[in-house]
Amino acid sequence: MAFVAFRNTHNNTIYINPEQVLYVASFEEDVTIIAYAVSDSSGKPLVSHVRGSADLVQHKLAGGAAR
Repeated sequence: MAFVAFRNTHNNTIYINPEQVLYVASFEEDVTIIAYAVSDSSGKPLVSHVRGSADLVQHKLAGGAAR
């Protein structure tokens, strides 16, 4: 299991397991929402807001980013 590093909107590095990603969606310009296959107490997926376009985020999650 390889984790992928992203910068969130607070400029902190977060690490994401691509196997737990439910979906990736654009939020606003250069901010993307990543939803996980884990829900909160209300049944909604947990999400992270990360920097970068949805295409860039999906590319990195698929393993296409240079390491």
